Amino acid sequence: MIQDTSSQDVILDNHNLKFSINKILILLSILSLVIIFLFKGFSNWLASDRTVAKARIQIATVKRGQFTRDIALQGIIVAANSPKLYAPAIGNITLLAKPGEFVKKGDLVAVLNSPELTNRLQQQQAKLDSLEIELERKKINTKKEKIKSRQKIQLEKVVLDAAEREMRRAEKSIKIKAISLLDYEKAIDDLKRSKLKHTFAIEQAALENENLAFEIKTAEFEKNQYALLVDNTSRLVKELKMLAPVSGIVGSWSVEQKSAVSINQPLLTIVDLTQFEVEIDIPENYADKIGLGMPVYVQYNQQKYPAKISTISPEVKQNIVKARAKFTATPPPGIKQNQRVYSQVILEEKNNVLFLPRGSFVQHHNGRKIFVVKNNIALLRDIQTGSSSIDKIEVISGLNAGEQVIISNTDFVKNASTLTIKE
Repeated sequence: MIQDTSSQDVILDNHNLKFSINKILILLSILSLVIIFLFKGFSNWLASDRTVAKARIQIATVKRGQFTRDIALQGIIVAANSPKLYAPAIGNITLLAKPGEFVKKGDLVAVLNSPELTNRLQQQQAKLDSLEIELERKKINTKKEKIKSRQKIQLEKVVLDAAEREMRRAEKSIKIKAISLLDYEKAIDDLKRSKLKHTFAIEQAALENENLAFEIKTAEFEKNQYALLVDNTSRLVKELKMLAPVSGIVGSWSVEQKSAVSINQPLLTIVDLTQFEVEIDIPENYADKIGLGMPVYVQYNQQKYPAKISTISPEVKQNIVKARAKFTATPPPGIKQNQRVYSQVILEEKNNVLFLPRGSFVQHHNGRKIFVVKNNIALLRDIQTGSSSIDKIEVISGLNAGEQVIISNTDFVKNASTLTIKE
């Protein structure tokens, strides 16, 4: 008789069976997730053209806000007011203020010994004195001539009065025939002659007065003209003692002590320490973009100080245009003349503008395309950029705020349009 297999059967516990099934389902789920993840990564790897390490690229976020277009330029600190003293004449100079010495406005800083100028003043003063004496002499002579003219008029008046009396006597006598007709006519002629002499004496006196007044006026004009010459020479002699035009520090000497100098030769410079400006070197291609009054930020000791463009040179030298920026607030403490600083010239300011940090990505596609990063996948996208500043580039279209882009140079990926970024 054949026995069955019942003796070999084992009765299984339902609880253990359910636990085994759940365990299998969990393992299958985990395996499925791993397969999906691997498939997705494998698919991305297949879809990408290149794979790059994240450490090799620089990723930045597109932002929206205020955009400032500016340029960074080098400059030097210069004194806004640094007058230079010049020799007013030929002579020997004695410099009294040493370089680096502080002087106040009006202090004596140099003396010029000029015998030629001093002698010229003495000669001109003597000539002026002689002209004044000559003028006084002419005034006295004028008074004499006026007295003579007045005397002549009065004498002719006396003769005229006598002729008129003689005429009246002749008229009465001719009526009674006490005198002859010839004597009567002679009385008429004497009266006419006396009137003419009196009239001519008055006219001659008036003309003589005009002539005397003209001579005095001419002498006064000559004297005044020479007085101006003496005043000018006196001013030059006074300027031989040179005073400080401003309070400040004496700069370098332009001549040696006790040396002979020529007229208008520079002697020394006085630097006014209360007013400083920044002399900026502007490249020629930016010259037409910078105008008077533009804001400038001067960087000194890691701080920025506001200023504005005050002057711009009208000429170009060695592809550089010189400009000066004047501080609008308190200048940086401790600055010195000829000290080099960096200046940030503000060309344009915009609000609510998309921008991204400036990077070398523009070298690959001339700033017209950029890689946009999402989930470690970078896709090449067309964009349009606008103005650029020291650290920002304006985005006109093609990007949205919050998106991440590769701003480093991507020349090494050549013509790839999709990149996979590895950690």
